[in-house]
Amino acid sequence: MKHIFTRLALLALPLVAYLCFFVAFEPNNYFGLRANTNSKAPISRLQSFRREPGESVIIGDSRFAHFDAQQVAQVSGRDWQNLAFGGASLRESLDLLEWVLNSDTPPKEVLFGLSFYTINASYDTDRMSNLELTLSNPFAYVMNLEYNINTLTHFQQVITGQTDSPETGDWVWPEDYTGADGTVYPVHTLLAEYPQALVSRCRNWSIQQDLLNRLYQLAEQCQQQGVSLTVVLAPMSDNIRTEICQVYGTPSIQQQMENTVLPQLNQQADVLGFAVLDYEWENPPQLDQDTQFFDGFHLDERYGLPVWVEQLFQDLNQHWMAQ
Repeated sequence: MKHIFTRLALLALPLVAYLCFFVAFEPNNYFGLRANTNSKAPISRLQSFRREPGESVIIGDSRFAHFDAQQVAQVSGRDWQNLAFGGASLRESLDLLEWVLNSDTPPKEVLFGLSFYTINASYDTDRMSNLELTLSNPFAYVMNLEYNINTLTHFQQVITGQTDSPETGDWVWPEDYTGADGTVYPVHTLLAEYPQALVSRCRNWSIQQDLLNRLYQLAEQCQQQGVSLTVVLAPMSDNIRTEICQVYGTPSIQQQMENTVLPQLNQQADVLGFAVLDYEWENPPQLDQDTQFFDGFHLDERYGLPVWVEQLFQDLNQHWMAQ
């Protein structure tokens, strides 16, 4: 019997060793062993909120996920906990809003990202249930293939000194303005070709009214709980407007947004007491398309995003101070 336990212990050693390796190098600080993490993964940000709920939270997709926390705190005068993550659909953002509102320590204010792209019925992912399961089950986290791959990648970055590259560029003429087919664009290639990546989802663009109705229901819950809700439509580049929003949809995306979605959104805001800051249609920031947009949706993290972040949180403060 003693020999059997000895052999089982020897067999378990590699597993225990890998588990220790995983806990030491998993990039999301799931177990809270490090003071902080640079991970923008949803599991990391939600787990951080569970441990230390913030009073001011940001919910949205990648256009909100890359805010500089120090700049946000400096401009707004308070710390914000960023729960935004890349690719978040409107359904996932609403699930997350409901999750924080129903938490043991709900926030006092929420910035909620919205866009014509996330309103679209052709873009509707749903990962929140799996995230909630993983948040409450460490075994599910450890056994998840994606998180194991992330751990190995993070270990490689640690030993090589690599870091994730920011979304920024100092574009050089003509190489950064010439497409693979030889076309020379008036703006850098990444921006010029970005609309084509959106065509498949926007060709049959239509409004997810059921999700907008759910947003209004959660806005009512915010009102009842005394939570200040600000819905923010992020800016887009001019060529997204002209090549996507004015071309696709029946009627066009722009017409449906301006004639249906925005009037309804503003009307509900008046009734339910939330704010709408629209930089997508009504108040696009004065930005240079070529130097301050990294692509059609994402602002350059050095030259564009800080400019908009300052405007956004100044506008947000002014709105709520005037109430």
